[in-house]
Amino acid sequence: MAEPKIGKVRIHLDIAVDDIDAGRRRVENLGGRWSGVRHDYDEGVVMVMRDPEDHEFCLVQFFR
Repeated sequence: MAEPKIGKVRIHLDIAVDDIDAGRRRVENLGGRWSGVRHDYDEGVVMVMRDPEDHEFCLVQFFR
């Protein structure tokens, strides 16, 4: 059983993906969820995700 979250995690993880939508589906299939925050830049897309214990991390797709 997971212990309750006490404070904010002081590490941030960015995961590079080839396809942001496929990456989101993969995270959701594994029990995570999208936070609702997405940033679209000229260089690519950043999508803020949450793991099953509510820790934030980002999926990043760089345009080539």
